[in-house]
Amino acid sequence: MPLYKSVVGPKGQITLPKDLRERFHLHEGEDVVIFDEEEGLLVKHPPSSLYGRLRGALDYRGIERDVVRLRAAWTIQST
Repeated sequence: MPLYKSVVGPKGQITLPKDLRERFHLHEGEDVVIFDEEEGLLVKHPPSSLYGRLRGALDYRGIERDVVRLRAAWTIQST
């Protein structure tokens, strides 16, 4: 797993590396949710945002398998 570094700016903002933004389909202006986890912070698309989750992530030949995989990967566990 590669190591990524970023700097916290004066307003508390960080910049995610481009390859991570592309891999996880994060686009400028999109909302994200941030979870305080024991190991650190977890950044995800909000449950209502299908656009970022599905964009470029589906294979039309195996869409049922992909939908099941994406649902499992993006399920937010409430505490």
